[in-house]
Amino acid sequence: MLTSVWLPPAHLALCLVIVVWDIVLAGRIARVPQAPRGFASLTGLAGLLILPALVVALASTTVITGRAILYVDWIWPALLVVFAAQAVYALVRRVVNPAWGIPIAIYDVIIAAAGVVRYMASRGLEPAYPFLLLLTAHTAALSLATTQAAIANPLYLNVPMIAPAFPALRAVTASFRALLAAIALGWSVGIAFQVPVAIKAVRSYRAHASDRLTERPEGDFAIGVKLFPDVGSPPPPPAVASDLALADTLTADVVGIVVVPDVTNQVLDSLARALDQLQRDSTILIVTLGYRGKLLPELRHVPLDTRARVAAIRRIVRRLRPDILLPAEDPYGVGERLVGRLQLPAWEEYFTDAARAAKSVDRRIRIGLAASAFDSRDSALYAWAAGPASPIDILGFSFYPDRRGAEALDAYTRTADRWMAVVPPAKQHWVFAAGGYPLAHGEASQAQAIWDILAWATAHPAIKGLLVYEAGDYGQARGLRSPSGRLREATIYVMGAMRALREAVITTPTP
Repeated sequence: MLTSVWLPPAHLALCLVIVVWDIVLAGRIARVPQAPRGFASLTGLAGLLILPALVVALASTTVITGRAILYVDWIWPALLVVFAAQAVYALVRRVVNPAWGIPIAIYDVIIAAAGVVRYMASRGLEPAYPFLLLLTAHTAALSLATTQAAIANPLYLNVPMIAPAFPALRAVTASFRALLAAIALGWSVGIAFQVPVAIKAVRSYRAHASDRLTERPEGDFAIGVKLFPDVGSPPPPPAVASDLALADTLTADVVGIVVVPDVTNQVLDSLARALDQLQRDSTILIVTLGYRGKLLPELRHVPLDTRARVAAIRRIVRRLRPDILLPAEDPYGVGERLVGRLQLPAWEEYFTDAARAAKSVDRRIRIGLAASAFDSRDSALYAWAAGPASPIDILGFSFYPDRRGAEALDAYTRTADRWMAVVPPAKQHWVFAAGGYPLAHGEASQAQAIWDILAWATAHPAIKGLLVYEAGDYGQARGLRSPSGRLREATIYVMGAMRALREAVITTPTP
C-alpha cells in the first residue's frame, strides 16, 4: 500500500528530472562543434520548446484555459515528433551509444505516436483501430505504473528524452544515461505488454453496441449532469457559463455539484446564485461533499475530519437547499485514495452524524451513499445503508471504465445486480456517477460507456436517475464538452436517451 502511494509522485518527480535533463543536454549538444548542423538545430529546438510545450499540454486539458490556447495545442504532439526525429537521427548517424540510443529512440517514437493519436482524439477524430490500440495501451501502462487516476488526469504523461549524443565524459554521466535508457526500455516493454489488454478494452465497448434503453412509462427516471469543478472557491465564469448552457441544452432533470469541506459561506452564496434559475425550474440538485487534493498525487493519507465535514454539511444545506446530499464522495473509491481505507464502523458513524446534521437544517433532504469499488467493504457498507435502521434514504453507484474498458463496467454492474438481489431494494436507488474517458479510449468509448450504464439503469425499476460525469474537462478528461468548447459524441447519446425516455411516458388524457 505504501509503495502504491509513492508511485504517482515518484513518476511526476521523474518527469521533472527528465525535463531538466533534456534542456541541459540539448543546450550542450547544440554547442558541440562536431555536431551536424541539422542534428544540432533539431536538438536545440527540442530543448527550447519542451517547457512551454508541456505548459500548453497541461493548460489545454481544461475548459477554464483550453479555449485561450486552442490554436497552439498542437505544439505538444509536434514536439514529441521532434524528439522522436532527434533520437532516430542520432541512432542512424551513429552519434549515440546504441546501448542507450536504441531504447530511447523506441520510447520516443512510441510516445510520439501515442501523443499524435491523443491529439486527434481531442479534436473529435476517431483514430484507426491500430492507432486506437496504441493510445489505449499507453494509457493502460500509465495507469498500471502510477494510479488509476492516470486514465483521465493530464498530469500523468510520459516526457520525451533527448538522445544523449557523443560520449559521456564522466562515469556518473554514463550511469545516468544508462538509467534513463533502462527507464525508456521499461516503458516501451510495459506499453507492449498492455496491447492485449487494449485489444480487449476496445472490443469490450463494441460488445454493447446493440444495447437498448428500457422504457419508463411512469416518467420516473431522471437524467442529468455534474456541473463545475469541485467547488472550493467561486466557480470560474467560463465554467459557469458553459455548464449552465449545457444543462439548458440537455434540458437536464437533475444537476450535481461537488463541494469541498472547507468551502466558505461566501463561495456557497455565489454558488447558490449560479444555481438559482435551475432550482426555480424544479431541477433536482444533488450535492456531494468531496475532498481536497483529488488531482495532485498525495504523499500520505489525510485523516477524515468528521467534525469539519459535519459543520460544512450544515452550511451547505442551509445555503444551497439540495434535494439529495451525499456526505462523502465514493467512500471506498476516491475516498479511500485520499483518506485511507477506513473501517466500516467509522463510515457508519460519520454518515449517521452527517444525516442527523443535514436533517436538522432541512427535514425534506434525502441522504445518499454511492458504492464505487464494488469490493467486500463496499458491499458491507451498501448492506448497512440498505437496512431500515440506517439514515441513508437513497443508495447508489458510481460507474467508470478502467484500463480494461467496458469489461470493468460489466463486472461492476454484475456485482450491483447481486447486491440488489441479496438485499431487495426497499429504498430508492440512483447512479450517482457514470462516465467514460474520451482521450484514453476514444470519444466513441465515452459515449458507449454512458449508454451502457443508461441501458442497465433503466432496466431496474428501483433506479430512479443517473448523473453523467461531467459537463466539462476540469483536471480530468471525461467531460461532455471538450476544452475547446466542442460538444463530444457522448452529448448526443445523452440527449437521445432523454428524448427517448420522455417520449415513452404514458400521458393520461384529461376528461
